Amino acid sequence: MKHLTSFLLFFVILFTSCFSTAAVGAEAAASVAAPQPSADPLVAQTVPVILFGIGMHIEPFGAQASSLAGAVLQAEKNGRKPSYFTREFYNHHVQDIRLVAGIIERHGGRMTVGAQTPFTQVTSQGKNTILSDLSRQGHEIALHFHEDAHLGQNPEKLPPDTWCAVMKEEIEILRQASGVDRIRYWSGGNLYPRLFDAAQCAGLDVNSDWKNPRTQSGQKMLTGLQPWRPAGGTDGVDFSRISTHDPLGKIIFLPEGIYARADYAHVRREQGSDAAYFEFLKQSLLASVAAAQPGKVNVFHFNIHPGEFRSGSVPFEVIERFLAEVVDPLAASGKLRWATFSEMADAYRAWELVNPGASPLP
Repeated sequence: MKHLTSFLLFFVILFTSCFSTAAVGAEAAASVAAPQPSADPLVAQTVPVILFGIGMHIEPFGAQASSLAGAVLQAEKNGRKPSYFTREFYNHHVQDIRLVAGIIERHGGRMTVGAQTPFTQVTSQGKNTILSDLSRQGHEIALHFHEDAHLGQNPEKLPPDTWCAVMKEEIEILRQASGVDRIRYWSGGNLYPRLFDAAQCAGLDVNSDWKNPRTQSGQKMLTGLQPWRPAGGTDGVDFSRISTHDPLGKIIFLPEGIYARADYAHVRREQGSDAAYFEFLKQSLLASVAAAQPGKVNVFHFNIHPGEFRSGSVPFEVIERFLAEVVDPLAASGKLRWATFSEMADAYRAWELVNPGASPLP
C-alpha cells in the first residue's frame, strides 16, 4: 500500500507540475502553460508515458561577438550570412516561426523556442511581437547560445565569469524581446567543461541538445529517456562527468530520446528528403515509446529551425503529417504527452521528491 501511494503521488505531482502554471509556484513564472493532456494521468500506472516536445533553434545570423568578451573578440565577425539585420530575411523567418507554431498548436502542443542575438535585437528594436506572442500562446522562450558567435574564437579559453556575463547579456536582450521574466532552458556551449557553472551563474537550470559544434555529431551516451543532473561539463573528449548523475547538481539535463545513431545532423542530409528524415524520427519516437519505463520520467524531443522542412505543396506539411499520423495517436492512447523542456525538468524534480536519493540512470 505504501508503494502504491507513492506511485500515485508521483503521477499526481507529474501532472500538476507539467500542465498547470499555478501548481509549480515561483519557478513557473519562467515556464509557460501547456495544453491539458487528453488522457487521465493515472493511466501511467500501467502505461509509461513519454513527455514529448519540439524545440526550435534560431541561429545567430549576422552576430558579432560581445564587447564583454574583450576588444579583440568584439572585432571578429561571426561570418554567418544572410543576416537578421536584413529585413526581408528576418520577416521571412518570423513568418515561418508563426506557421510552424500554429501547426503545433492545432495538435495540442507547444514548442521550446531558443533565440539569441541578432534575432532578439531586431525583434526588440523593431517592436515585433513574435516572441511575446509565442509566450502568450504557451510556448517556452529559451536561450540558444552559439558560443563562437557571442564570445569569439576559442571561447573555451575564457573564464566562467566571462561566459556568465555574456550569457546574462543574451538573456537580458531575450527578455526585452519577449517580455518573459525568467529564462530557464538553454542549448549550446557544449565543449566548455565549466559550462554548467557559467549557466548556473546566469540563472539557467535546464540543458539539452549536446552535439559537437565542430563535427555536428552527438554522443551516444547522452541519449536515452530519463533526465539526470550531470556532475559537470565536457570538453567533447571526456564525458565522464556529464554522464554521471550528481543528486546535488544544479542543472537538469534532458536526453533527446532513443535514436539509432547520434549524428542527427548528418541523418537528414543522408536521407535526402524531408519525408525520409521524419520517417527516421518516427522510428526513433516509436522505439522510445516501446522502451519507456513506468514510474520514471521519460522524455523525447527533436529540434527544427526557421526555414526548414518547407518541401511539398504546402510549407511544413511534413511536420503536420508527422504530428497527425504519429504523435496524435500516441497522445490519444495515453502513451505520449506534450511538454515544454522546462516542464520536462519540473516533472523530473517531482520524481526526485517521491524518490529521494534514487538515481534516474540505469
